Amino acid sequence: MSFRVSLIAILLVAGAASGAGAADGTYMGLSGYGYSGFSLGGALYVNAFPHFAEVSLDGNPIGVANDLQASLMDAHVGVHAVTVTAPGYEPATVLVRVVCDWTTRVRLTLIPAR
Repeated sequence: MSFRVSLIAILLVAGAASGAGAADGTYMGLSGYGYSGFSLGGALYVNAFPHFAEVSLDGNPIGVANDLQASLMDAHVGVHAVTVTAPGYEPATVLVRVVCDWTTRVRLTLIPAR
């Protein structure tokens, strides 16, 4: 009896790990095509210098560059403005396109103010 229960449990786990039953092509928030971030959008990875710079997405503050370094942020599909500002540096704004199920990387190094 315990052998049959163990075998059924192994088959259920194997079916779930292969993505069986995921009608939208995702399993546990991960897509075969890239990062889905548990949303219908995509993700942003922001790498900015100096590390104490403030980062905004479409005018809304999202954090400090150092804190955003090792994390992905969910974002809606489309074009977004990423702004990085820091005291003693020229501010910078770039437009980035977020694509569904992919991670868009943004790298910015601010120029010291004169």
